[in-house]
Amino acid sequence: MDDPVTRLLSTLRALHQASDQLEVDAPSQNTLNGIIESGLARPAEDELLAYWFARYLSVRQSLWNLINDCIESHGKQAHELSDEQVWSHFVVGYCAACLLIRNDQAFLFDIAKHSVVQRKFNEAFTQYRIPRKQYTRIFSAFVDRRDALRLYDAVHDARKNREMLQRLCSDPVVGDLAKELPVFESWLDARKRTYLQRLMAYVSHKWRRKSVVVLNHMLSSAVENVGRAASEMILSLDKHVSTSLRIQMLDNLKPGDVLVTRHDTALTNLFIPGFWPHAALYVGTVDEREAMGIKIDSDTEAKWCGQACILEALKDGVRFRPITDTLAVDKFVVLRPNLGAADIRLGIERVVRHEGKLYNFDFDFFSSERLVCSEVVYRAFDGLGGLTFPLTERAGRYTLSPEDLINFAVQSDSMHVVGVYGVGVSRNEYTTGEIAQTLVQSTINSDLNHDGDVRLQADT
Repeated sequence: MDDPVTRLLSTLRALHQASDQLEVDAPSQNTLNGIIESGLARPAEDELLAYWFARYLSVRQSLWNLINDCIESHGKQAHELSDEQVWSHFVVGYCAACLLIRNDQAFLFDIAKHSVVQRKFNEAFTQYRIPRKQYTRIFSAFVDRRDALRLYDAVHDARKNREMLQRLCSDPVVGDLAKELPVFESWLDARKRTYLQRLMAYVSHKWRRKSVVVLNHMLSSAVENVGRAASEMILSLDKHVSTSLRIQMLDNLKPGDVLVTRHDTALTNLFIPGFWPHAALYVGTVDEREAMGIKIDSDTEAKWCGQACILEALKDGVRFRPITDTLAVDKFVVLRPNLGAADIRLGIERVVRHEGKLYNFDFDFFSSERLVCSEVVYRAFDGLGGLTFPLTERAGRYTLSPEDLINFAVQSDSMHVVGVYGVGVSRNEYTTGEIAQTLVQSTINSDLNHDGDVRLQADT
């Protein structure tokens, strides 16, 4: 069996390489500056940060495990170890602690030094099972007084026993590591002044975030209560889109198509800008998913089954739904991204990871913890094939309304109108082609948005 120190040393070497690679792959300053200047991370940037953060947390946890293994291994065998063997355990654990501190310092003071980036790293990244407030937890641990004192003690022990550590340089197992000790120690700054400065920075962050969180919770709670109440206040009238048409639409849709819909009597129409207040994404039937080669995990596969073919964010959250539910409306428009099959597949693969998240009554595109209806489309395709959705600042937040999607399709080459039902001559049949484009264009940027569908039908 391998010597315990050999195994611990091998683990440290692997984690050292992983840490170096983390530094190489860290988000660039240009990327971070773009997020800071715009005030949000677009889907591709969000994924980049989440993937890097997951790797960083994995290395961090592994380093903690190694430090504890060194302590535990030393404790179990202390009565059997020579001084050289005892200090061999110390050197491995001490270097692991130095590496941990180097990684944390780079994360806290180089990458996440701006409040916008800190807020992003405090989000939950459910695709990697990362819970909320990890940035704050790491910062708190970094300035924890007990850990700081333990660091002082370790540095003191290393300095006090420098002669023994020098003797380890000739050790056949840890000799090379003992020689590198000055490099590892160069990552430490055990001065009390530095600790106090960082402690004050943490206190400042904690109170700043606390005040923001309290305010956001108050506003979000109020908005959510109004939103939930409004979403349930739909008059119990028969929907214009018949059940048979809803089913027939399966023959007209392709995976990646966007459904923009309207209930004529919904109270939420008063709060959403424009004539079209809701959007959903057609991700395809199970047969279409398999034909496209879309790769999903077993949990997603268990939910994306049967009649489910739409990914839609409603008040109960982001869920797979049947088309008969999504098109139980009075009017709808079908938009299609002008993307290749590979980008459509990638967009669907990345957006279905958001299934199960809560609805974002706050309409805040900064966070990907909760999604509003049109954000499902945004999280799917933004950044793919040169497609970039134009976000609009409303009430101090960047948003993309369903009507913004229609505007984008009418005015750009990145999407186009496929068909429409319920508007003008399409009041009784699904209409496609140039006529559909004209009808949809007549519903935006006009008095129709304010006067409602009666005015719209009379004018057309």
